[in-house]
Amino acid sequence: MKATTIILMIITITSKVIGALRNAVLSRLFGTGDVAAAFSLAMSIPVVIFSFISVGITTGFIPTYKRLEDREGYLIADKFTSNLGNITLIISIILMLICQIFAKPITYLFAFKLNNEARELTTIFTQITYLSLPAMAVATVYRGYLNCKNEFIVPAIQGFILNFFILISLFLGKYINVYFLAIGLTFATIVQFVPYIPAIKKRKFKWTKILDIKEPEIKSMLIMAIPVIFGTSISQLNIIIDKNLSSMILGGQGITIMDYSSKLSEFVNGIVIISITTVAYPLLSKIAGRGNIKEFKKTILDTLTSMNILVLPAMIGLAVLSEPIVRLVYEGRAFKPEDTVLTAPCLLFYALGLLAIGARDVLFKSFYSLKDTKTPTINSFYMVLVNIIASIILSRFIGLSGLALGSTIAAYYGATTLYLRLKKKIGDFSDLQNFKKENLKMIVASVLMGVFAYISFSLLNNRFGSNISLLISIMMSALVYLILLLLFRVKELYALLNSIKNRLSRKK
Repeated sequence: MKATTIILMIITITSKVIGALRNAVLSRLFGTGDVAAAFSLAMSIPVVIFSFISVGITTGFIPTYKRLEDREGYLIADKFTSNLGNITLIISIILMLICQIFAKPITYLFAFKLNNEARELTTIFTQITYLSLPAMAVATVYRGYLNCKNEFIVPAIQGFILNFFILISLFLGKYINVYFLAIGLTFATIVQFVPYIPAIKKRKFKWTKILDIKEPEIKSMLIMAIPVIFGTSISQLNIIIDKNLSSMILGGQGITIMDYSSKLSEFVNGIVIISITTVAYPLLSKIAGRGNIKEFKKTILDTLTSMNILVLPAMIGLAVLSEPIVRLVYEGRAFKPEDTVLTAPCLLFYALGLLAIGARDVLFKSFYSLKDTKTPTINSFYMVLVNIIASIILSRFIGLSGLALGSTIAAYYGATTLYLRLKKKIGDFSDLQNFKKENLKMIVASVLMGVFAYISFSLLNNRFGSNISLLISIMMSALVYLILLLLFRVKELYALLNSIKNRLSRKK
């Protein structure tokens, strides 16, 4: 698992770097104005709406497919996949038409404090981007299929395609016509899934002309997905409230600033957390299906440890160097120094929540592997309540950054309560003491690295300027962290190195 995860991370890192370049170009060309706000909403609104379908599919498909494949063979499992894909396509087309009809009220729901010009532009943008919903829907089913076949690389490549075409559309939107932003985004969203086609054919998958909503496996998957869909609706309500709170504080600029800061935090989320949980989920489902609880517990702790060795230094680094990072990535032309001052504190508070987000995602997947979707749903409900209350209170005192801090507080609440529920469900973790010991070493190493990063940047900044000082400081801090892990004899580091060594030796 570790070698596959590392390859997946390398691909994701490259993709995310291109994504960061995309965001940097967006900030410099359009700053934090109405066009940037409209583009941000046009990217997020279709995803939020579609998540009601995608989360249900993602949660239920992998365990169902694995069970069918083990019991009845891959042909029956593939037929189920075709049926689900066809049903999903029909539902997504209906959803797309509904969104087209109610585009204006949907936009108002997400950001009622936008001025009239920004709201009108957002409505037009979203009407264009809604056209990508059917492609997103079908791709979600077949991404799950590829993951079941241990194919994680092809789905990861889609980020390259998406960001490449969005980059082109940004320049077309700036210098030719602003509507190229939405057209390019829609085209990119659809085309990014093209690599799925040869990958699916390689697995000898045969599409079946079938549309049977009464199929028992579809029904059981739907029953499993209903609590998740409900939980997702709660989470999406939270996103809507966050968008409106940010627009109430600073209008369209507030939405854009929160989006820019969260994108930098999601950089780590996408590279480490999603890469690891993507590989871990099929494995957890397989172990849970066998009923081997001891191995199941060990896999959970191993997954968390593999994640934390990378998340902890990234979290501390983003928090400590938040302002120079925002300055390097975004500042210039339309994105002013005062925008950096507003964005950096939001990034700091978002970054501090990465550890909890990673733990929560692993625990979510653990419950899903046990076919328990009710517990994560209840957890999501209370987490959203905590987030809303904390965000409203904190935003009154510290403005936009209060929204980011509210999200972080909610993430730690969610991860903690979810762990306690899992412990109650499957019993104590026998190797917990060793887990605590190894992770404590990582925490100490990360904090010391953070102190070094702050001091080194401050000293270098006096001589070389912010951007060069930041890059040097990051490279030096990464080396310091690696040395500290070696000095502390962190076992996970040696496990990762051995995994890479074995992978390379097999290729020779």
